Amino acid sequence: MIDNPAIHRIVNSEVVVQHFGYWPGFHDAEVVKVTFEANPGYYPKVTFLIAAFETTKATDERGYFLQARHCEIELRFTGIKEIDFDGFGHQNVIFSLKFDEQDADLTCTLDSAVGLNAFLVAQAAEVVSLIPTLPL
Repeated sequence: MIDNPAIHRIVNSEVVVQHFGYWPGFHDAEVVKVTFEANPGYYPKVTFLIAAFETTKATDERGYFLQARHCEIELRFTGIKEIDFDGFGHQNVIFSLKFDEQDADLTCTLDSAVGLNAFLVAQAAEVVSLIPTLPL
């Protein structure tokens, strides 16, 4: 169940919900690639490649929480009207990834644990792909 109406506006969001069983908060996920695209005469695009997983309640012999449902999610924003992008580095771990509605647009706030902080206002967002991966 998705309780945030902004998530319903993300094209193909159901792919993420099917994989996890819910829309995740992306805590401890990592942004591994960002692509900016100019769109002459129109607003630009930006695409994030996010390595995500689910943290379970189970722990290993060392007391670390086990992870499941590893994947890479390609998330594209089109019609970028505003973007604040800072701190992208060799590691970009997310504390949270939040979506909201702002009039006819979507906002996305990427709060960083390490590295990248970002905020953007876009006309649309789309889950381009979700590829299951093996744990590192």
